[in-house]
Amino acid sequence: MGEIIDPKGSEKSIGNLAGGIIGAIAAKRAEKNGERVWDGKTITENGVYAGISLDDYHGKTDLLDGPSVSKSALKWLIPTHGGSPKAFWGRWQWNKDHVDPKTTDALDFGKATHCLLLGDEVFKDRFIVRPDHRIEDMGLPEKDRRAWNANANDCKAFLADAQKKKLTVITTDQFDRIRRIHADASKYPLVKEGILNGRIERSMLWKDPETGIWLRARPDVIPKADGVYADLKTAGKFDEDFLERQIFEAGYYLQAAITRMVCRGLNMPFDTFALLYVLNDEVPDTGHGEIDQFDIDRGEKAVRWCLRTIRRCLDTGEWPGVQPFNDGERRIQMKTWSKERLDHFLDAEDHREVA
Repeated sequence: MGEIIDPKGSEKSIGNLAGGIIGAIAAKRAEKNGERVWDGKTITENGVYAGISLDDYHGKTDLLDGPSVSKSALKWLIPTHGGSPKAFWGRWQWNKDHVDPKTTDALDFGKATHCLLLGDEVFKDRFIVRPDHRIEDMGLPEKDRRAWNANANDCKAFLADAQKKKLTVITTDQFDRIRRIHADASKYPLVKEGILNGRIERSMLWKDPETGIWLRARPDVIPKADGVYADLKTAGKFDEDFLERQIFEAGYYLQAAITRMVCRGLNMPFDTFALLYVLNDEVPDTGHGEIDQFDIDRGEKAVRWCLRTIRRCLDTGEWPGVQPFNDGERRIQMKTWSKERLDHFLDAEDHREVA
């Protein structure tokens, strides 16, 4: 088949024309929903934007006309999370010399689950399923194929190529598990009622007028009418104590707070923030819970403290570390139980020597 060549002098190819038509339709739909389609330029106005990829949302420093933060970054700033201005600055995208956080198997699985359950990304553009057998044996009958070996050169080449293409690798077992999770979640009453229905792949952006720092929120789904926000989470167990600890440890209270603050800034309704849990287990399960409003209030106070701290550090150019023990002014002591244990031993030895 011959190559299709645009006639000389044509101002746009057929592909570009089609893209323009689709873009115009998307823009009209977005306008109707009170949102905008990102035009690729630096954003200067508050709003809900469609067309911003996850990579650009997280990593494009000139996406907005000033510094911006989201939940994932703020955890590194708050002392009760073990953070400090120094720890935050070293990982913040606004810092051109920042370090990139390392991913984990659990995080990769969660991302793949999000993608396949919500359809907020094109799976093949971000993930690749690793075969169970050696790459160079794929042309052989299955019974003759050798098992996958990460130390073999052909398997190393597969992983290196995936890394080069920025594809996250998941196993066939993980892929099958996600399918079972999807089947279970689709039967959950709240899902049937449409808690995950709405607009996906939307970025909610609002510049805090006090500090000039943008807050970014990217909910799994923006509800069509009410203010019920739901976020899909994978969990290793459904133990209530574990899930309650995760509200703090994973920063979900910050995520809910930022969403509420941005909604308020954009004059959008916000009623509650629900977590839809799917169990990462051979036998999947689905459940949900709403984050307590008082915890969201705590989150707002924490976010406000973060914004003011970041603003101060940006203005002074100083990003102090943890500074334990009042920056060295307070003496370091053993823990009480260590003192008591050691004193008990020494007292016993003293009495034995006297005897």
